[in-house]
Amino acid sequence: MLKKGISKTTIVFLVLMVFFFTSQINLSLLSRSNVSEASSIPKSRPGLIESEKREEKPASSSTQYSGIINRTREDRPARSPPHSLSEVKRPITCDCSHNDYDLWFINGPTLLDPSTSTFFTTGPTISTSPDFAVKFRPYPRKTDERAKSKVNELTLTSAPPRSSCGITHSSPAIVFSTGGYTGNFYHQFNDGLLALYITINSLSLNRDVILTVTNWSDWWAQKYAHLLHRFTKHPIINMDNQTRTHCFPSAIVGLMTHGPLAVDPTLTQHKTLLDFHALLESTYSPRGKYVSTLDKSKGARPQLVLVNRKNGVGREILNLKEALKAIEEVGFKAIVFEPKRNGAVGDTYRLLHGSHAMLAVHGAAMTHLLFLRVGMVLGEIVPIGTDWLAKTFYEKPARVLGLEYMKYKIEVNESSLAEKYGANDLVLKNPPAFVNGDWPKAKVYMKTQNVKLDMVRFRKYLKEVFVKAKRFMDKEG
Repeated sequence: MLKKGISKTTIVFLVLMVFFFTSQINLSLLSRSNVSEASSIPKSRPGLIESEKREEKPASSSTQYSGIINRTREDRPARSPPHSLSEVKRPITCDCSHNDYDLWFINGPTLLDPSTSTFFTTGPTISTSPDFAVKFRPYPRKTDERAKSKVNELTLTSAPPRSSCGITHSSPAIVFSTGGYTGNFYHQFNDGLLALYITINSLSLNRDVILTVTNWSDWWAQKYAHLLHRFTKHPIINMDNQTRTHCFPSAIVGLMTHGPLAVDPTLTQHKTLLDFHALLESTYSPRGKYVSTLDKSKGARPQLVLVNRKNGVGREILNLKEALKAIEEVGFKAIVFEPKRNGAVGDTYRLLHGSHAMLAVHGAAMTHLLFLRVGMVLGEIVPIGTDWLAKTFYEKPARVLGLEYMKYKIEVNESSLAEKYGANDLVLKNPPAFVNGDWPKAKVYMKTQNVKLDMVRFRKYLKEVFVKAKRFMDKEG
């Protein structure tokens, strides 16, 4: 029986309020459970086709893929381990967040069929996922169509292989191309050797990796044999001449790059360009010491190596004999060095490492700055229209390496373009306005321009170079 003063309406109201609050608590718990479950689902799975809208540049056309969710740079960790628990279930994943390169991972056993340039996953996969496939050109210039056209296309797939293992390896593969621009000395290092160094140190591979190379060139393998074996303790595989299948416990396809002759220590276990420089020294100098090519007698002169361009494609010194005479007259011992593609790296390294100054017109040969001792003088002759390139590609890394960088910026009257266009033409007066973002126009400065040095200006420059080179010689020998 109800107590006096409490109506039936009041009782019904109280029951309804209890029911309402109980349901809200249950809904809250259910919502939390769903959020937790959703956060544990991998953001990228084989079998899903979805492309998130980006305000930055669109996904590169360097890969054609299905089954991957593209994420912005903010959505993913700066450098997350490729084999985390959530990643293991996905046989093929990609770090595709960078402007210059993509890096693909096969996160488990894989079989390489060289006859079709295909990597098959052979480990357990999610049974409900359809077969996944991606085509990829493993070269760290993802938006450069011209470079990619010279790189073999590989296929990565979770479809079952059609053959069994011919050769079984116990170490992972790192797969890359020596196509692209590898014929150029700068690109041999920046797109190849330095990129390999960055990738190995970023992923802590400790030499226990098998270099697997497509677009193989015998000259490249022979030229850099000693350095390549500082990256791996295993024989290097030439993908292009294999007749048997190869099986690896996992594979990394592609290489990382951090920019022009740059190494970001925050992404490479604290490694820097100086560490790569030290690796070259320990590889090419006996016991890590430089071998002097100089006469050590009293009164010896500092040695300057002039790297000469003699290839008929621009940026040659037209009055080379006068330039050499001036170099000798200010007090240097001058040596002319003309790089050759098949030249022995060790001989070149020891020549430059044992000198006191190097001088070159802006171009790929400036990459030899990696061979110089810390404190040496590096001179760059900068033609019209190449200021930004010189600063970005060579001055910045030179300063990172502790070199005495000294620029000789030519004037209009020293450029062969003045004869062709006239001293007052926009080509010479305002190169940025002439190019106006149209890169093919810049070829006029790179391919058709030669240099005729003003000997009065050049001698003054050489005297400044000599003072610093002599100081370096007296201190370091």
